[in-house]
Amino acid sequence: MKKGIVGASLLAMVLVASQPLTMAHAADAIPTPVVTDTTATPASQLTISGAGELKKLDTLDLNTVINLALNDSYNLALLQLKYKVLDQQNASLGVNLVDLNNSFNIQAGNGSPVLHVPSDNNSGTDSGVNGDDPQSGSVTTVSPALKAANTVSAQADEPTPAPTTDNSGSGSAGAAATDPADPADPGTPAPEPSKPDPSDAYEQQLKELQNAVGKISDGLNKSAAAQNTQLETSRKTLEKNINNLDTQKENTELQINEAKEGIKLGMTGQYVQLLASQKQVQLSKDYIDVLTRDVQRAQTLQSLGSGTQEDIDKANRALLAEKDNLTNLEDAYQKALITISFDLGIEYNPNIQLTDIDVTVEPVAKKNVDSILSSSYQVQTLANGIVQAQWEEDNQDKNAANSFDEQATKANTEIARQQLSQGKIDLAKSIESSYTDADTAYKSVVTAQRTVSDVTLDNTNMQIRYNAGVVTKYDFDKFQYQVHVDQVKQDLAKLQFYVQQAKVQAMENGYIAASSSSAAAGASGGSSAASAG
Repeated sequence: MKKGIVGASLLAMVLVASQPLTMAHAADAIPTPVVTDTTATPASQLTISGAGELKKLDTLDLNTVINLALNDSYNLALLQLKYKVLDQQNASLGVNLVDLNNSFNIQAGNGSPVLHVPSDNNSGTDSGVNGDDPQSGSVTTVSPALKAANTVSAQADEPTPAPTTDNSGSGSAGAAATDPADPADPGTPAPEPSKPDPSDAYEQQLKELQNAVGKISDGLNKSAAAQNTQLETSRKTLEKNINNLDTQKENTELQINEAKEGIKLGMTGQYVQLLASQKQVQLSKDYIDVLTRDVQRAQTLQSLGSGTQEDIDKANRALLAEKDNLTNLEDAYQKALITISFDLGIEYNPNIQLTDIDVTVEPVAKKNVDSILSSSYQVQTLANGIVQAQWEEDNQDKNAANSFDEQATKANTEIARQQLSQGKIDLAKSIESSYTDADTAYKSVVTAQRTVSDVTLDNTNMQIRYNAGVVTKYDFDKFQYQVHVDQVKQDLAKLQFYVQQAKVQAMENGYIAASSSSAAAGASGGSSAASAG
């Protein structure tokens, strides 16, 4: 990593790399294609352009539905790609941080000076300008002009040798020799004016040179300090972005697991809805047979003089109304079949066989709410928000931030804590509601089973009376239809209970769905045929 990266280009790169991705949430529903005409388009033509070849299936069961959904989920694949991108960005920022520390000798959490230039203006040789300091690891600059000035100063500071005297003479001659400038001696000439000492000029030049070098040193040191500050800021920015990416990676991994559980639950509800629609279609067809016999009976009675045209008209109106209802039920079934076919990436087959679900009817054991909350993906994501906010508060740059920034950071941490508290309350409500829905669905199954048991016994007695000739064929067939209605209601109640079981299981695995059981709404509903019996 080159030193030039400490400028605006480094900060720009860091900010771009740290931008979060905007992704669809894990629990988002899979997009449903719009089909305008389900009857005129042959099955072989119901393909998606650019989606590849669709699988062809003649039968469909719940396990196949879930496996195909997990392997063909757009949102799940998108989340997995998002996690991969975050992982690569995290690794890239980690390399940048290592390069920054190595290139400028900045260790994590402890910055050291990049450049050291002596600023002592009064020292020519002891200011550290003659070489690098191996202990401090700092880089020193040696000015050629300063080297020359130091040389001149060394020469000027050498001691001047003392004058020599001739002691060979004696008496006044010797005294005259030792004191040539004696004013008492009339023959002594006047002293000459003193000349400027060259060493004084050298000293002045040296001081000026040292002052100039000192100013340069001060400027370089200030520049080095500013550079250190910028590098430290860049390092803290990198550390913050790396921490943010770590949190995003953890949340994305939670979203992936949450999406898998959400897909399982969603496709379970969708397949149950499809089964319920199929059973309602068949029940409506059976009811049409009953109403057709009613019309025939009314016509026979009229021909025998025991009935009226009004009876025939009422029977016909009831028959036509149920045929309209059958058309609506068949359209709803085919629409649901087309939707699930596109969601699973299979070819639409209007005659595909659906495998029924084996439902185990037993009460749902209730687990501790706190343990469910602790393993919830939503709660773990909110807890990560607290950890991230607390890290930003603890690692805030105290020098750059003012009191308002510090208060805002503390407020963000408190907001994260409040969000976790409120989230736990909302999720606890959903948990209790899910257990209540499961218990209600279980009781509905028990009631439906008791009804079927009773009507089965009544059917046995009806068969005996019919064989004895006490009951007509018309009444016997109509009672057989009522038995079938009660059996279908029991099947629908079991399907609804199965969805609630799956919802509780997903909740205990970490995915807490909304309290309303919209996925099972269709399973609890019946056609007019079911209520007409």
